[in-house]
Amino acid sequence: MTKVLLNQLSFKREEQVIFQQVDHEFETGSFTLLRGDSGCGKSTLLRLISGFTDLSYEGSIVINGKKQGSLSTYEKASQVGMVFQKPNTQFTMRSLRREITFALENLSLGYEAIQGRMEKAVHLTNTAHLLDREIVSLSDGEKQRASLTVLLAMDAPVLLLDEPFASIDSSSRHQLIHLLGKLRDLGKTIILCDHDLVGYEGVVDEVITLTQRGLRKESISLLGRHEKPQLSRVRSSKSTLLEFQQVSYQQGKRELLEATNYSFNQGITTITGDNGVGKSTLFRAIIQQQRYQGKMFFEDRRMKKRKALYKEVTLAVQEAAHQFIQLTPREELVFNSHLSQEMKQKQENVLEELGLTSKLDGSLFHLSEGQKKMIQLTTMLSLDRKLLLLDEPFTGLDEKACQLFMDWMEEKSDEQSFMIISHRLAPLNHRSDEHVLLNHKRLNFQGETHRQEEIGYEYSQNQFA
Repeated sequence: MTKVLLNQLSFKREEQVIFQQVDHEFETGSFTLLRGDSGCGKSTLLRLISGFTDLSYEGSIVINGKKQGSLSTYEKASQVGMVFQKPNTQFTMRSLRREITFALENLSLGYEAIQGRMEKAVHLTNTAHLLDREIVSLSDGEKQRASLTVLLAMDAPVLLLDEPFASIDSSSRHQLIHLLGKLRDLGKTIILCDHDLVGYEGVVDEVITLTQRGLRKESISLLGRHEKPQLSRVRSSKSTLLEFQQVSYQQGKRELLEATNYSFNQGITTITGDNGVGKSTLFRAIIQQQRYQGKMFFEDRRMKKRKALYKEVTLAVQEAAHQFIQLTPREELVFNSHLSQEMKQKQENVLEELGLTSKLDGSLFHLSEGQKKMIQLTTMLSLDRKLLLLDEPFTGLDEKACQLFMDWMEEKSDEQSFMIISHRLAPLNHRSDEHVLLNHKRLNFQGETHRQEEIGYEYSQNQFA
């Protein structure tokens, strides 16, 4: 029996058609990868299938032989589980243990059944160490793993996942994709939305692209066209911008970086590392919003928390909406900044290329997550700063947008430097000057094979790319 059937499904927001006349069958025990341009309606489509939304649509959605509109709330929760794009919206309880317990109690399960499901789900996702930590203290990647754990514990036959690996490290991403493949083999129907196609080859059954006119089936060969990213060049080619002297920091009682000496050079620097190792905390320390021990120097001047610092160094946070202080994209783009005519023209060109010109006077919060990220990056890259810190800048962006923003950064890189935290590395291929790995509480340069006798170390080529 077909597990999920879409019949002439159409959706519009106000008077704008997002997609129309979508027909598709998602077979029982199939793994489908859903892709499409930022803002095309992928997240909306998943929310409509889940049934947990008050959005109205035309056409029908059939779940296991029943029209979705006829299903009770309990039946919807039993049949369909969903991981949302923003993990913060997923949780209602303070810890993962309480979240799983709460979700399974709503399915009327007893204590023994709850403990059994929790133990199995935690084992599958390797999240035992997260069970009793405060969810607010978790990194975004850890929150995404936690939300996957809740989904697996609920054990619904249909799994909907909206950009579930956007903040997850490459090793965990590989493990979780193959875990989903095993669940598909056990009969789960999986529909997953992702802009990053790395890691799905040999696992998913079909690739489909959402357009305004419906769903288009793609060749599965799309998944095999990926080269290993090259993230660094010879390190000595640029001068020092930011220097650490015995810098260390911690989260609560957990040490994230031990006393470290390190020099970051001018240009584009990529920072990678597993979830929860302290990459975002590193950025907060650099902008003096996180306590640390030791000294930091920016262009040979001691860094301190002062207004003048933020005219030179700015942080673009992971979740774009947390950066907004205005109501519309147009207001956000020009707020508190004196843009040259040349920069205003650049903004216009970028927004037109991204298809956002018609959305400038609407609400920022009616945009898709990818479109919010586009507005955030356009605003940040319009600023005249010596150093811009970008935390997961490619989340929710399609390939075209990634390339456009990287082109812009390269244009500015002679006068401006960028430090980028990202688990999505393809956009940085041959664009990054340096690759720095944060692991084992240390900062480690990853680069071309190169020996400098005077300081006595060797670099190995991209072993962690």
